[in-house]
This record gives sequence, structure tokens and C-alpha cells, in this order.
Amino acid sequence: MGQHSAMYNNPRWRAVRAAQLAREPLCRLCLARGQYTHATVCDHLQPHHGDWAAFWAGPFQSLCQQCHSVDKQRAERNSRPRPAIGADGWPVGGGG
Repeated sequence: MGQHSAMYNNPRWRAVRAAQLAREPLCRLCLARGQYTHATVCDHLQPHHGDWAAFWAGPFQSLCQQCHSVDKQRAERNSRPRPAIGADGWPVGGGG
């Protein structure tokens, strides 16, 4: 959060966040991998870069902390996504 902490530390944002997580309680990126993970982050689909109008406009998606802190950041930097890991501990999908 850092430089934008004032944007996130206000009652209006907490209400937006609560509404988004109620509407979409599971992490969207985990669901795309067939995993069911409780979402804890209301994420901006498009970075707002400190612009108040863009901050409130949305659209939003619900993510778990891991996907927000790792996968979303990798996507924004055009890095490769982390591999999905199955219940057996092995990577899932067409590796190689």
C-alpha cells in the first residue's frame, strides 16, 4: 500500500471493499486454476496510480493475499505466472 495508504484507510473504501468481497467471496485467480480460496483483497483491475477518480471507478475483483501480492504483481510486470500446484505437491498443467 505504502504511498497510497490514505486512499485505503477511510470508511468509504472499507465499505467498497466489504461490498466487493461479499459479492465475490472467492479469489478470482485461484478459481481460474480450479482452487477455492477465500478472498481478502479488493483489487483494482486497472492500476489507479494514485488518481482518485480511477481509484473509485473500479472495476474491482476479489483476490486472496497470495494472488494479489505475487500473481497480480507478476502480471503487471509482464513476468511469468507462478505454476499451479496440485494437492499432490506437483505442478499442474502442461509444463515443459
